[in-house]
Amino acid sequence: MRIYALVAVAATIAPCAAWAQCNPSPAVKSAIDGLPTQSADETEWHFRQRHDAALEALRARFPDDFFVERTYIEGAWRRDDKKKAIAEYKARHEKNPDDPQVAYLYGLALEGRQSKESIRLFEAALAKKPDFAWPNLSLATIYGMPVFLDKEARLKRAKAFLEACPDTLAGYEQLASVDDKAVLASYALKLRALLAPRTDDDAVGAYRTLWSIEFKAHSPSEYDPLRKQVAEDLKRLRALNRTDKRGWYNTLAAGYKLANDQKQADWAEDEQQRRVPQPWQLASMSKWYKDHQRPNTDDPAGKKRAYYSDLLKQTDAWSKERPKMADIWQSRLGAMEYLDDVPSAEVIAAADTFLKLADDDAGPEGTDAYSIGTVARVLYKKHLQPERVVELVDKDLAKLQIDFAEPMYDAYATKENLADEKFYQTENPVNPLGWKAGALIDMKQAAKAQMALTRMEDGLEALKPLVGDKADYKKEYTVRLAFWWQLKARAAELEGHDQDAMAYYEHALLTRLEAKEPPETGVKDEMADGARQLWTMLGGSNDGWQTWYGRQADILATQNTLTWEDANMPLPAFELTDMKGKTWTQASLKGKTTFLNFWASW
Repeated sequence: MRIYALVAVAATIAPCAAWAQCNPSPAVKSAIDGLPTQSADETEWHFRQRHDAALEALRARFPDDFFVERTYIEGAWRRDDKKKAIAEYKARHEKNPDDPQVAYLYGLALEGRQSKESIRLFEAALAKKPDFAWPNLSLATIYGMPVFLDKEARLKRAKAFLEACPDTLAGYEQLASVDDKAVLASYALKLRALLAPRTDDDAVGAYRTLWSIEFKAHSPSEYDPLRKQVAEDLKRLRALNRTDKRGWYNTLAAGYKLANDQKQADWAEDEQQRRVPQPWQLASMSKWYKDHQRPNTDDPAGKKRAYYSDLLKQTDAWSKERPKMADIWQSRLGAMEYLDDVPSAEVIAAADTFLKLADDDAGPEGTDAYSIGTVARVLYKKHLQPERVVELVDKDLAKLQIDFAEPMYDAYATKENLADEKFYQTENPVNPLGWKAGALIDMKQAAKAQMALTRMEDGLEALKPLVGDKADYKKEYTVRLAFWWQLKARAAELEGHDQDAMAYYEHALLTRLEAKEPPETGVKDEMADGARQLWTMLGGSNDGWQTWYGRQADILATQNTLTWEDANMPLPAFELTDMKGKTWTQASLKGKTTFLNFWASW
């Protein structure tokens, strides 16, 4: 034990001993490939403990090995792990400021937090050692990100890396953003020749990169020969029969989609989830969601009830198949949220189980804000355990503050992304404060409810100037403002101020109409029901209600809720081939009104 400690301390202060080459030694490569992967029934926290322990043992076994250290830094994605890696390599760099490898590894640790400094460190490493390939690859990565986007610089750095390390597969991944078809075709030939004799797992995964480059190097009218070539590649890859490797299935699925063989693509995805599932994957669950489209908010109540009733039934079966999978219980809670006839005890039991599993996954850091908020929302809507809702909201808000303190990945910190982050960080606490106020009203604690409503109002005031002219921001803000007025009305009723409550209900309903947000079908409309009940109690007539609110609500319910917003972005040049083989370009559509339907498959 004493010897291990001395080795670890020495590793934190010594310069990297061996000069980095293009690829790790066979022994190091085998050791890195042998690091633990997460099993289907293993909690995230238990896996991280196993993985971190194995990685520390690897660092002790191969002290200062460049590729082991890269693996350590790239795996430090959790908040505390990232800070630890930065601190360690800052100390190394201060003790060895002229060591190019230390400068590079410190820059790698800073990437995303201080990417400008990463660029400086990578450039400094290259100045000290021009034939050091890896800083070029990291620079190519950074120059492909929004804040530092520079396609010329990215290509230049990717080429420099591939010239030094032509048989290192990681370099070819940087070609995804290249537009020059001749350049892409050249590198595609090199990569195909490199992969031809290989059958290792890295090579199998690299076929996805190869196909991407090849298709991008050709126009759509030339895709048919490429699809035939992919089909031939798939025959060779399928024969490897790597049934215990997730990457093998992923490559097969990607290839079959390119070859227009959806049946085989589905087979590969299903087999992967059946044989080597990720902790969040379950084949029967994925298939059910693929076969059952989630209802829209304005779908008929009967359609929703059928969907969520079936989902609830399915989660019961899934939970027996994978009892430690938190996502199943989150889906179960989501189904219960939309069903009125689920016994309260079952809702509470599902909430308990979901939080327990989420907590087990999180480890000492505790359950994440999203999971806590999910349970708080469902219990609030069901008017269950109000004391617990208050407690959960306080935990949720505390977690959100910790999350908000974490800086955005700086290479994506564009003006638009920063504005989005500011808006949503300001917005996120608003609804939880409303759930807390509502729970306190259920508990007949008017004074505390008013305090929560004051905090909610403060949040809305902070949010209002961030709305600007964005339609989606305005809708988000207005819907939350309507919720606040509804809670103000409930609090006034609790205090016996019925006239005030009616005025607040009026504001709530009119604000919701302003947001063009009709009540969700199949869900009890507590806002309108509460207002209608008080209206009647105060002597209001049915005709008066219909004249004031009912007609407007009926008109809104029949309107198409689809809205349009100007993108305010130039459309890049494109060339697309339709199903009949006709090629369309941006130039051919100039001067014509054109509807473009963009979609993506993740």
